[in-house]
Amino acid sequence: AAWKRCFDKKLAAKAPVWKRKNEGRDSIRFVNFEKYCRLENRRVKLPSGLGWVKFRQSQRVNGKIKNATISQLAGQWYISFQVEVETAEPNHTSTTIVGLDAGVTKLATLSDGTVYQPVNSFKASQRKLATLQRQLSRKVKFSSNWQKQKRKVQRLHSHIANIRRDYLHKVTSEISKNHAMIVIEHLKVSNMSKSAKGTAEQHGR
Repeated sequence: AAWKRCFDKKLAAKAPVWKRKNEGRDSIRFVNFEKYCRLENRRVKLPSGLGWVKFRQSQRVNGKIKNATISQLAGQWYISFQVEVETAEPNHTSTTIVGLDAGVTKLATLSDGTVYQPVNSFKASQRKLATLQRQLSRKVKFSSNWQKQKRKVQRLHSHIANIRRDYLHKVTSEISKNHAMIVIEHLKVSNMSKSAKGTAEQHGR
């Protein structure tokens, strides 16, 4: 089946490769969307005998759909659409310039005094993750129970990553909307982490 998808002109599937038994991510892309697929409200018609598939729409799909990608991550299935949209030349309403200092104890500090603290709303999830990982370590590797437990760990990892990503999107959107130019210093985060921890001779920040 994998080789059939590889040679199917309707699909953009790559040649199959050997996968590890515990690998948990798969995806397939459908090109020439307007020719082979169709979108109606919250369902999409896919080729190769898949037919109509319902999905939960996170936002309205606007523009000309070029292709669709179905992916599986941590036991969850997702569909994304690549669209072509004509947009007017953006005109920024702000004229201010601001400097941004990225840190470890503080996410970002702006030259105008604005401080963005790191997100900490997922601390409870991190404690739960530690518990799930301990439970996973006690399972027989590659057993049915191990696979189930691993999916729980993957789902929680995905949940924590989504919280971080959402917070970063909100912060960066706020900064970019309020300032026309942002100046950022090139930093080595690894060195910053070392200095944040500190030593007996030199305290961290």
